[in-house]
Amino acid sequence: MEELFEKLKKNKKTPMHMPGHKRNGKKFRYLKAFSDIDITEIKGFDNLHSASGILKKSMEKAAKLRGADRAFYLVNGSTCGILAVICAVLKKDDKVIVARNCHKSVYNGISLAGAKPVFVYPENSNKYGVSGSVSPLETEQKIKENPDAKLIIVTSPTYEGIISDIEKICAAAHKRGIPVLVDAAHGAHFGFGNFPKDAVKLGADAAVESLHKTLPSLTQTAVCYVSGNLIDKNAVSKMLSVFETSSPSYILLSSADGCINELKTRGKAIFSDWEKNLEKFYKDILPLKNIEILTNADNKFFDIDKSKIVLFPKNQSGAELAEGLRKCGIEPEMTAPHYVICMTGAGETRKNLKKLAKSLKKLDKGRTSINKAKRTLSEHENAFSEDCEFCEIEKACGRISAGYLWAYPPEVPILVPDEEITENAVKKMREYEKSGLNLFGDIRDDKILVKK
Repeated sequence: MEELFEKLKKNKKTPMHMPGHKRNGKKFRYLKAFSDIDITEIKGFDNLHSASGILKKSMEKAAKLRGADRAFYLVNGSTCGILAVICAVLKKDDKVIVARNCHKSVYNGISLAGAKPVFVYPENSNKYGVSGSVSPLETEQKIKENPDAKLIIVTSPTYEGIISDIEKICAAAHKRGIPVLVDAAHGAHFGFGNFPKDAVKLGADAAVESLHKTLPSLTQTAVCYVSGNLIDKNAVSKMLSVFETSSPSYILLSSADGCINELKTRGKAIFSDWEKNLEKFYKDILPLKNIEILTNADNKFFDIDKSKIVLFPKNQSGAELAEGLRKCGIEPEMTAPHYVICMTGAGETRKNLKKLAKSLKKLDKGRTSINKAKRTLSEHENAFSEDCEFCEIEKACGRISAGYLWAYPPEVPILVPDEEITENAVKKMREYEKSGLNLFGDIRDDKILVKK
C-alpha cells in the first residue's frame, strides 16, 4: 500500500485549488519545508470525513494494528475525539460516571451534551501527593448506585503516567451494558514492546490516543478507536464532522499515516531502542539522594508508565528543580508545586537521557529561585449568570463552585461547577501560584466564581 506522504510528494499537478500558497515554497520561504505536500481534498487523495480510498485503508491499518473495530484519525488532537464520543453517547440529563481527574475536554464534552456527572475519585498517594489509580471496586459501587448511567470515562495513563485497571473497570461496566471511554491520550505507545497493555485490548469501547505525545508524529495528530456494539460508530463519525475541522491538514494526515506504518514495519526496533535507553537512564540516576523518581513502591498505584520520568525533589520545589533543568539546557514537560515531569518518546536518544541524568546529579544538591505566579482571566467571563458571584479565595471554603479552575499544564480541573470548594482545593491553588504556574478559568482579582 502506498504511503500518503509518498503519494503527496509525487503530486505534480498545477494547483488550481486551496491552499493559497499554491505549493510555492520558493516564494514563501517559511513554508518551504512542507508546502509541497499541503493540499486540500483533491481527486485521488480521499476525504477524511467520508473516507473511501487511501485514508480509509490507512485507518483500517491502524484499527487492525490496535485490534479495534474502527479507527478515526484526528487532526484536532485527542480533544475532538473525546468530545465526539461523549456527544455520540450522551443526551441531555444522562448520567455519566467520570473519574474526577479527567482532562478539561471531558468536562466540556459532558457540558455540551447536557449530561450529569457522577464522580468517582481516584485513590490519593500519601507518598507522592498525586492522584492514584481509579479503583475498580469504587467504580463498581458507583455503577450499582447509578445503574442508569450511560457511559463511564477514565483517564489512563494520567499525565504522571499512573495506570488504572481498565480491564476490571470494563468488566464491571459491561455487566450492566455500560460502555467505557478511556482517555488514553498519553498512552499511544502502550501495547508495543514491553509497555503495558493498551486500553483497546483491555476492553475499552472507545479509546482516544494522542500519537504526537509519545510516538513519531506531528502535534495535533491522534486516533479514536471504537470497538464492540455499545457505542454507535456512525454516531461517532457524525460527531467528528461537528468537532473536527472540515479542512483537515494533509501534512498532519501524512504524519499519522507514516506513524502507523513505522509502528507496523519498524515498531519492534523502535521500542527496543527506547526501552534500552530508559533502562540505562534509570541505572544512571540510582545515586540520587534528594530527588526521588515515581515508582510502583506506593501500592495504591495499579501500575506506572516507565516512559514518564516524574521527579520529586526533597529539598526544593518543583519550580526550582525545573528552573535548574532549564539552566542545564533541558526543558521539562510540566512543573507542579512539588514535582516535575520529563517525558520521553519513541524518538528518544541515549544522548538526551545521558544529559538529563548528568543534570539531575548536579541538581541533586542545588536550589534556584521561584517565579511569581500568573493568572489568566476566564474565557467565560462575559457569560456569568445572575445566580453567581466572585468570592475571595480564602472565603470560598464551603461554597459551591460555579465555574472551572485549572492549572496549565495538566489542565485537570481543580474546581468544577456544582462541587463544594474545600480547604485542600484552596491550598492547591496557592501552591500552584507559588510555583509560577498559570491558573486558568473563572478567576478574577484573586476571586473565584461561586454560586450565591
